[in-house]
Amino acid sequence: MVNGKLSDLEPKIVWEIFEEITQVPRQSKKEEKIRAWAKDWAKKNNVELKNEDKTGNLLLAVGATKGCEKYPTLIIQAHLDMVCQKLPDYEIDFENDPIITEIEDNIVTAKGTTLGADNGIGMAFGLAALIDKDLQHGPIEVLLTVDEETGLTGAFAIKPGFFSGKHLLNVDSEEIGTITISSAGGGDTDFVLPITKKGYPDFAAIKGTISGLSGGHSGIDIDLPKLNAIKVGIDALLNIPIDEVLLSSISGGSAHNAIPRDFEFVILIPKKNKKEVLNALKNWKKKTLSISKEIEASIEIDIKESSEKNACTSEQTKAIISLLDDINHGPYSYSKEIVGLVQTSSNLAVVKTEGKSVHINVSTRSSDNDELEVVREKLVVIGKKYGAKVTLEKAYPGWKPQPDSPFLQLVKKQYQEVANSDIKLQAIHAGLECGLFVALDSELQVASIGPNIGNAHSPEEYLEIESVGLMWEVIKKIIENMGSLL
Repeated sequence: MVNGKLSDLEPKIVWEIFEEITQVPRQSKKEEKIRAWAKDWAKKNNVELKNEDKTGNLLLAVGATKGCEKYPTLIIQAHLDMVCQKLPDYEIDFENDPIITEIEDNIVTAKGTTLGADNGIGMAFGLAALIDKDLQHGPIEVLLTVDEETGLTGAFAIKPGFFSGKHLLNVDSEEIGTITISSAGGGDTDFVLPITKKGYPDFAAIKGTISGLSGGHSGIDIDLPKLNAIKVGIDALLNIPIDEVLLSSISGGSAHNAIPRDFEFVILIPKKNKKEVLNALKNWKKKTLSISKEIEASIEIDIKESSEKNACTSEQTKAIISLLDDINHGPYSYSKEIVGLVQTSSNLAVVKTEGKSVHINVSTRSSDNDELEVVREKLVVIGKKYGAKVTLEKAYPGWKPQPDSPFLQLVKKQYQEVANSDIKLQAIHAGLECGLFVALDSELQVASIGPNIGNAHSPEEYLEIESVGLMWEVIKKIIENMGSLL
């Protein structure tokens, strides 16, 4: 990779801000530093901090330029947090260390981690709009929410009247040439299974590790040929040819909205069965790699002996493995109206051993609120079958399309003029905060756009440089033409 300064790229006003953002830790639920930075940035740039709430959401604003005082207020909306994923051998403290960016040709990436272009570049667009002296504009509000990535906490907490505009441009989409007009709703399901460990000095221990999978966004990528590391690992455990298997520890995945890339288990077995089990797992490894390499070229599987001597009971082991096997991962149904669009899906996202329990998280998405609840209730039934405590987290609503919205027509017209090509309207299976904003104000008109971002929520995330320039031109044209909505 070729190192370079983002601030040397064009449009300079956007890249300078994004470069600053990459230097500030902003892990979901830990946005204190990026909030402080945003407030300090506003003060330095004579931008009004118009509103903030106890949850941490911010509203920055500037008034209209001369002659544009009657223009409708435009809200530009982005979220402050990012998904923090890293390569297994890369060292970083996401609570304190900056993201190290790298530039090569037309691409910006991060060294060993997620880049955070989702949604740092959206933040940069909004802030740049507040300070661009060449723009002729009506009132602009920039809404920055917290904790979008792990449950839309900030959007859920916003009260009516927090922002004043009736036209909201969300800049959290990830594909040039499209305007997102609808997104899925969703909700998490959490399982807790109690375990009791004791020592088994006469047992042998085996450790299994699956790594190197590509992972990805659990909404956008859920129907792609990607493997879930947890499911691969559970398949290994199901291929052990003896009944007396005791689980010592199990872990995989790190975020509810990321497809798991890594998985690890440690099991205990009777010493007399060690050779048989090791041979079975090695045969499973050979077969799995031969099949999986076509889908996941970088997959690695390691099976080796361990020194662990403590484990939970056989009954608890079987319950944990069976529950993880029964939980569906991937598409559940497809839209009947839009060919190829996933309607409902589940992401078996996280499993981890913590003290005297095993915790499992599943993220379910759907554009059909009734089906969303049906699938989540099925997860409750499965969890109770194996003795788990099951918690349904609060679901967020989907965003229904507004195809006749005058604001949407404005966005499309300006986008087409800048791009000099037709622009596609799309519905996505990923979740956006837009549905919650529309629920606050039924008169709110919303559209979502963004530059080309690939492999979001994974260390392979990248941002296309040229697309940032095009998107900035589109945003400026929208701002300058808000008067057409009068």
